[in-house]
Amino acid sequence: MMTHRIAVAVGAGAAAALLFAVSATTSALAMALAYLAPLPIMIATVGWGLDAGAIAVAVSIAGIAALGGPLQALAYAASVAAPSWLLAAFAATPLHKYLFGWWRSAPTYASLGAVVTLAAFIGMAGAAAVLTSLIFVYRGYEHAVHQVSAALAEVAGEALDLGVDAEPVKEIVNALLQWGPAAIAASTLLMLCVNLYAAGRSTQLSQNLARPWPDVPTSLALPWPLGVVALACVVGALELPPPLSQYVSIGAGGLGGAFALQGLAVAHALSRGLKLRPVMLIALYLCCILRAKYTLPVLAALGVIDAFTRLRVRAAIHPSPHPKPQK
Repeated sequence: MMTHRIAVAVGAGAAAALLFAVSATTSALAMALAYLAPLPIMIATVGWGLDAGAIAVAVSIAGIAALGGPLQALAYAASVAAPSWLLAAFAATPLHKYLFGWWRSAPTYASLGAVVTLAAFIGMAGAAAVLTSLIFVYRGYEHAVHQVSAALAEVAGEALDLGVDAEPVKEIVNALLQWGPAAIAASTLLMLCVNLYAAGRSTQLSQNLARPWPDVPTSLALPWPLGVVALACVVGALELPPPLSQYVSIGAGGLGGAFALQGLAVAHALSRGLKLRPVMLIALYLCCILRAKYTLPVLAALGVIDAFTRLRVRAAIHPSPHPKPQK
C-alpha cells in the first residue's frame, strides 16, 4: 500500500512538472495544459494524503529545476506547487482532528466558503508579490510602469498589427496596467478552484475521497464582511492614486472572483426545477467565457447580495407563487 501511494505521488509530481513545462511553447494548447498543472498535485493530496501530495510537490519542483533551472523551479514552487498543495490539504484535512483541543465545535472539514476564501487570499498574495517584484526590480513604480508599458505596447501592437502609439494599443496597455494585478489574483483563484473541483470529482469517482462530497450550489457561501471589503476595494481601486490603487485592486480581483463563484452557485441553486435549466446554465457559462467583462461583475454582485440576504435560503423557505395543483 505504501509503495503504491509513493508511486502515485511520484507520478503526480512528474505529470505536474510536464504540464507546467509545456507552457514554454506558448501555443494555445500548451497554455491550456499548463493551466492544469495543479491538478496532479491536488489529486495526490486529496486522494492519497498530505504526505503523498508533499512528495508530488517535491518531485515536480525537482523536475522543473532539471528542465528549466533553479529560478524557474522557484517561480513554479511559489506560484503553482505550494499553493496547490496548501489548498488541497486545507480542503481534505479533517479539521476536528487538529482543532478539537481548543475548538470543540469545529466542523469535520473546512466549508466550501472557507476553501474559496483561502484560494482568493492565495491569489491576492501572488498578485501582490508580482507587483512588488516589478517595483523592486525596476527600482521604483514609475520606472516599472515605463518598462512594462513599453513591453505591453509592443506585444499588443504586433497582435493588432498596429503601431505601438496607436490609440487602441494605448487603451489596452492602460487597462492592463490598471487592472493587471486584479486579473492575476482572479485568474489564480479560478485556476486553483477549477483544479480542486476536478481533483475532488476524480477522487470521488475512484472512491478515494475521504470527505463527503458537498452540494456546491447550496453550500458555497462567503461571509458578508468579505462583501464589504470587496466593495471597499473596488472604490479604492478607482479613486486612490497609483501604486496604491493597484494594490487595492488586487483585493477587488481576488474577492470579486470569489463572489463570482458564489454568484454561479446561486444561479445553479435558484434554477433547480426549471425546465430550461440546462439551456440557461449553458448560456450563462458561454457568457462568462465570451463576455466575461460584463458577466463576471454581475455574478460577483449577485454573490455579494446573497451574502447579505441569503437568497438561496429564502428561495428554499418560501413556497412557489404558482403551486402545482394536486392530483
